[in-house]
Amino acid sequence: MKEEIAVIIPAYDPEDGLIRLVEECKDVFANIVVVDDGCAESYQHIFKAIEDKAQVLHHEMNKGKGRALKTAFSYVLEKLPDVKGVLTLDADGQHTLSDSVRCCEKFLEDPTQAVFGCRDFESDEKIPPRSRFGNRLTSRLMKFFCDIKLSDTQTGLRVIPVTALKDLVEVAGERYEYEMNMIFYFKEHLINFTEVPIQVIYIENNASSHFNPIVDSIKIYAIFFKFVISSFGSAVLDLLLFRVFSKYIFESIVPSHFIEISTAAARVCSGIFNYSFNRSIFKSKSKVKKSGSRYLILWLVQMTLSAYIVKFLTGITGITPLLVKIVTDTILFFISYKIQQLWVFKPERS
Repeated sequence: MKEEIAVIIPAYDPEDGLIRLVEECKDVFANIVVVDDGCAESYQHIFKAIEDKAQVLHHEMNKGKGRALKTAFSYVLEKLPDVKGVLTLDADGQHTLSDSVRCCEKFLEDPTQAVFGCRDFESDEKIPPRSRFGNRLTSRLMKFFCDIKLSDTQTGLRVIPVTALKDLVEVAGERYEYEMNMIFYFKEHLINFTEVPIQVIYIENNASSHFNPIVDSIKIYAIFFKFVISSFGSAVLDLLLFRVFSKYIFESIVPSHFIEISTAAARVCSGIFNYSFNRSIFKSKSKVKKSGSRYLILWLVQMTLSAYIVKFLTGITGITPLLVKIVTDTILFFISYKIQQLWVFKPERS
């Protein structure tokens, strides 16, 4: 482990505990890379104190945690080509050395996987509310929208295979959102990841953390928008076309079946839009013939269900077809999303 894994510690205005952290790591790891992310002059004594134990890289100005990690990844690729993986740690001393070692041991069982040291947000009452904020919600959103099962999405304790570093340097994100984008990269490229439960030391209720629970959470949740824009956009298009087709065209031509025909016509147009957009969003690498045929099956089933459910509920309730369709298609949207994610555009190994 001493030579196989390099330690990376991004640091912005760190406390003196960074010195102790580096000293502890030096007993186990041969290579330690610390990134001074544009810290003020008053903090430079801390970096000078560890220069004999770690490689200290400096940013002239604060660029964010994501950029600091990328700087360290680039250094490892250039200067430490023989390591199998990198261990990322937070500079505030939250992670224990014993937990770090356990995560590394788990990684070395399979150096192609990523390992996350995950806090227990369900039962650990020592975790401050500031650190609890959004994490459980984020995990649930990721499980539904992205089919990613990870209990602690914001943990800084991670062991990453060196084979992924070249691509990770190019992944978008300069600040805390980069760590979320990293998870999406693992999912997209079918890199397995596993969890190791860890304890976390909170110093002064985690007051030294630079994570802004409002600003940085917004940046993180913004990532989810791309997964719903397509479906909601096509739903709006579908509703508008349904309104036009039903009210101004087919109701007078075929009054007994205008709902079914209007639904079909609107769904054809919105379906073409939705498939094209979703294929890009899910980053599907499968051939159009395969994913397109699957999408067509789903599209036909969803269209049929929508048409007959709307007709049935309109007949027994007397509510306008448009309102019934909004409710019906909202429910079908969530069902369709999961089917597209898990079947239509399911990632495949090349």
